[in-house]
Amino acid sequence: MLQIQIGDIIDNQYEIIKKLSQGSFGIVFYGKCIKTKKGVAIKVEKKEMSSFGSLIREVEMLSKLKGVPQIPELLWQGEFKKCNLMITKLLGHDLIYHQKYYTQFSPQCINSIAYQLLWILEQIHKKNIIHRDIKPENILSKNESDKIYLIDFGISKDTDSNLTNKKKLLPFIGTSRYASISAHQGVSQTAKDDLESLGYVLIYLTTQHLPWMNIEKTDLQRLDKIGKLKENVLLEDLCFGCPNSMLKYMKYVKELKPNQKPKYAMLRGLFLTKLQNVIELGLDWTNQVVKMEKKKQHKKQRNSCDLNFQSCVTIRKPFQLENQINLNVKTIAVQDEQMISSDNGTSQMQFSIVETLGSKNSVRVGFSATDNLDCLAIQQNNHLARGSTFEGIVEANPLQPLNFEEQLMERENQDLEIKYNLLHFSSVYFNFKNPIQQKIIKQNYQVKVIKSIN
Repeated sequence: MLQIQIGDIIDNQYEIIKKLSQGSFGIVFYGKCIKTKKGVAIKVEKKEMSSFGSLIREVEMLSKLKGVPQIPELLWQGEFKKCNLMITKLLGHDLIYHQKYYTQFSPQCINSIAYQLLWILEQIHKKNIIHRDIKPENILSKNESDKIYLIDFGISKDTDSNLTNKKKLLPFIGTSRYASISAHQGVSQTAKDDLESLGYVLIYLTTQHLPWMNIEKTDLQRLDKIGKLKENVLLEDLCFGCPNSMLKYMKYVKELKPNQKPKYAMLRGLFLTKLQNVIELGLDWTNQVVKMEKKKQHKKQRNSCDLNFQSCVTIRKPFQLENQINLNVKTIAVQDEQMISSDNGTSQMQFSIVETLGSKNSVRVGFSATDNLDCLAIQQNNHLARGSTFEGIVEANPLQPLNFEEQLMERENQDLEIKYNLLHFSSVYFNFKNPIQQKIIKQNYQVKVIKSIN
C-alpha cells in the first residue's frame, strides 16, 4: 500500500496537493513548490513495480536529455517513505483532455502537433534515445501555451547501451493502439518505430478512429490481431478522411529502413505547407484564448470611438412638412471631414453624411475611409428593410475597407434602395443631387396633390 499521502512535504520543498492520475507503474500527484508557489508534477513509483526499474530508467533518460526543449525538466528525484519518486515541472493537460473539450481538432491544430512532435523526436533521436510509447496521453500542452511537450520516458531505450542480441525475440513494448509493427513482431525498435506510432496518433486525432479499435480488450489474441491488421491494412484505407500529407507521411515511414536516418525536415515540410501563411502554429486551445483577447480589444476599441462615428445601420425615420404632406425627397451631403489615425498606423479620412428629409429633419450617418480610396466595401446583406422613408445602409464592419469605385445609387420614388447592398460613389465627395431638380420635383408633387384633392 502506498504510504505517501496528500499534505506530505518532500525534501522540505514540495507539498503534495492532490492526485492527478494513476497507472500500472505508479501515481502522479499535483504539488507546489513552497518557495516559488509554482505547480509541479510528482511521479511516485509503486513498490511492487520497483523491480522493473521504470522510474530509474526515466530519470536516466531525462538526465541525458537535459537541455532539450519540450520534454520534462527534472527538478528532484530520490526516495521518500521508501518509494522512488521524481518531480518535474507541470506541463499542462494531455491531448485526450483537450480532445474531450474540443471534440474534433482543427486541421491546423493537428498540423501544429505533427510539426512540433517531429522536431522533438529528431532531438531525442540525436541523443540515441527511442521513446517507444508515443500516444496522446503522453503529449501535453497548457491552455495558454502554443507548445507541445512529450513525456513518460519510462520504457524508452538508449541505443548507446543496447547490448541485446538483435536476433532474440523481444516482448511487446508500448501501447497496442499506437505501437509499431516491429513492436508486435518482437523486433528491436528504432527511430522509424517512433515515427510510425506518431502517424497512428495523428490519424486517430484526425478521424477519431483506427481500424483495430474494435478488437475487444478481453480477446486473448488481441495483440496478434492488431499486429496483423497493421501489416495488412492499405495505407489509403488507413488514411481515409485525412489530408493527402498524412498519406505521404505514412508511405515514407513504411518504406523507411530500420537503421536509415529519417529526413525529419522533409516530413515537417508535409505539415508546414498548411502553416506557411499563418503567423502562429495554431493550437485550438491557444487560438481560443487569442480570439477572446482580440474580441475584448475590438469591443474596447469600438467603445472608445469618436461619438461622430457610428456603424452604418438600417435607419427608418418618417418626416412631415409644415403642411403635413409627406415627401420622399432626400439629399445626401458631406458635412464634416477630418483626418484620423487607425490602429494599424494608416491615416484615414472621416466623413459625416447628413441626410436631409424634406425641409426639417435630418439623420447623421458616419463612416470612415482610407487615404488611398481603396475602401468602403460593404458586406452583402440580403435582408434590407423597405419602407416609405430612408430604409438604410447595410451594417458594415468599420475595420474593413469600403469600395470607392462604385457609385452611390439613389432612387427618387417611394424607397431609397441600395442596389446589391453596396454604397456607390462617383467621387470622393459623393454625387450630390441638383437642388434645382429637387425644387422641380417638389412643385410637381404639390401639383399632383392639388389635382388629386380637386
